[in-house]
Amino acid sequence: MEKEKLSIAQFINVLLDPIPQYVTGCLPALLIIGESPMNSFTKKLAWMLICLGCPFVGLIFNLNIGSEPESRCIYWLQADFFTNVFGKSLNYRPFGVRSLTLSKNQKHTLKTYVDRCTAKASVLERLSSLLPAYYIIVGISAGISMVTESVVCDEWPFIPLLLSWTIPAVWRRGISGILIVKDPNEEFKYEQDPNIELQKVEILMDQPNDDYRYRKRRTVALTAFASIVYPWLTVVLAYLSPPIGFFCRSKFITVICSIWTFNNLLGFLCHCYEGKNLFVLGKGMPYMLRVLFFISGFIVAILLFVLSLLAKDNEWWVAL
Repeated sequence: MEKEKLSIAQFINVLLDPIPQYVTGCLPALLIIGESPMNSFTKKLAWMLICLGCPFVGLIFNLNIGSEPESRCIYWLQADFFTNVFGKSLNYRPFGVRSLTLSKNQKHTLKTYVDRCTAKASVLERLSSLLPAYYIIVGISAGISMVTESVVCDEWPFIPLLLSWTIPAVWRRGISGILIVKDPNEEFKYEQDPNIELQKVEILMDQPNDDYRYRKRRTVALTAFASIVYPWLTVVLAYLSPPIGFFCRSKFITVICSIWTFNNLLGFLCHCYEGKNLFVLGKGMPYMLRVLFFISGFIVAILLFVLSLLAKDNEWWVAL
């Protein structure tokens, strides 16, 4: 009984300790990778957890979509907005492995709607978005230093290592400065007649050339491969950090990486097969897959929180 009281008291003391600086420094990276133009706070939070549960979902937007405001804006539209050059509605979203190009005539037509949904980030916002990259890079350096034993770290810098896959999104946010601030599914509508319900704007897509299609497919494949394989480098560094072995640190991080690997592979396969509404919180997205990613993101968030709290108390992990 006394041991239980002592353990509870120790745990409360850990909660009262300040959160490590590298943890708070990495939090904006999660907000950036999970950023969405949804109008509802609940949907925004759900999307962030989905991106945390399946990093491939967040990375595909930042690595495969161009920097033009039009491309980044129409990415969030449902499949029924898009038509081909023959005026036939598409049954999929034309991005990723099924990429099409926006018709040149549409850019001028869509300017009003794009201006409604987009905004330019201020200099302060762009610079502050790069701050997480600093903590992540320092964490990577600390992790490598622990393996080489050139630097002795009192804490385990594995949270920055685990979240280092967010760097492309952080970098894109700081460089491009384009923000999607309103939901295009709501803004891309026009009223033809006061007595007629709001109609959706048709997005005309052209067939791209072979080089463009190959480049997009290659980027998607590389993104999927990196999202599946890259997180395991953290497990390797944890294994090689003294004392060398598959101990508590490696086991704990393996759980997180296993969740990411399974979900990223599932997300990639679904993107190649379905491609309709996988990356939009809409009615067309496979419901069970969305729930799986959401629950996984919630579990990963809890695991990262526990890892940040107990990094200083190594003796608590001996039994894992």
